[in-house]
Amino acid sequence: MQIFHAKKLRTAAPFLLLTLFLSVLLVGSAYAQEDVSVGVSPTFQNLKLQPGDKYNGELVTWNLSQEPAKYKILVKGFKQIDNTPGTAVLLSDEEEQKSLYSASSWITVNKDSIELVPNKNEKILYEINVPKNATKGEYHAMISLISENYVKSNDTATLTNVSSGMPILIRIGDNFVESAELLTFKTSKNIYEKPSVLFTTIINNTGDTHISPTGEIILTNIFNKEIARIKFNANSQSLLRDNTGNYTTQWTDKLITENKQLAVGPIKAELIVTYRELQPGFAPLLAQTSFYIIPWKYILLFAITIALIVVLVKVKKRKKRLNSR
Repeated sequence: MQIFHAKKLRTAAPFLLLTLFLSVLLVGSAYAQEDVSVGVSPTFQNLKLQPGDKYNGELVTWNLSQEPAKYKILVKGFKQIDNTPGTAVLLSDEEEQKSLYSASSWITVNKDSIELVPNKNEKILYEINVPKNATKGEYHAMISLISENYVKSNDTATLTNVSSGMPILIRIGDNFVESAELLTFKTSKNIYEKPSVLFTTIINNTGDTHISPTGEIILTNIFNKEIARIKFNANSQSLLRDNTGNYTTQWTDKLITENKQLAVGPIKAELIVTYRELQPGFAPLLAQTSFYIIPWKYILLFAITIALIVVLVKVKKRKKRLNSR
């Protein structure tokens, strides 16, 4: 009987595995369907206000899916995902209470929930009332649309995954300090077979306001000829104060680049970044690194071809000597 059950188990095992796989896939699809599918405009708001000021604005939103959906409108402070510029994660209730620079209590919206139907825009009106006793600083909040299925969730990560909205930064006062330091500028490898290089740049915001670093990476070859200029932070991803951001830049080209230069051998990369709005171009962040592009397959093919030519020449000369005797 034990042998019989073992045989049956071995026979049924593939079907059990298939059933398990399909179950996981279906469960994953069910959760994926809960993800928010909403477009918003504007996607970001950067304001300069003074204590006692009032500001009125509107957020236009629309349904990106083909099914109507209901969303809860939530106003909360936010923070940046560690080392990821241009991101916004809603604060938990506990974090909200401890945050000195959350502006969520300043903002009121004209509705608590909204139903979005396909092919129709909806407006959310909001008002910001800055307290008269607000101190200098950069405050933040986010108007979010949360899937009603997750309104009761206390998991900040979950709420972030099923929400869409507009981050708002509010500067109160003047004379902000824009300051940053460049921690790392490097490539993912030292040697590449072809011009497909990933650069990683790590910047630390040491000032008291957000920054949006921009610039270029200039590449030169062994002959000191410029082979490419790559935009740094082309999407203008912002970095909140007291945060460190990892910026990645991809360079892809051919061995003979678009400007007809040779991208082979040692390549020097020079990074030039500016980040200040008040004094543009002042105190740029500069760095250099180098890497090698060695197309070893082409080199190997060339070497084999040369070796074959040498062998053929020698064979031909030997036959010629033998025929002359």
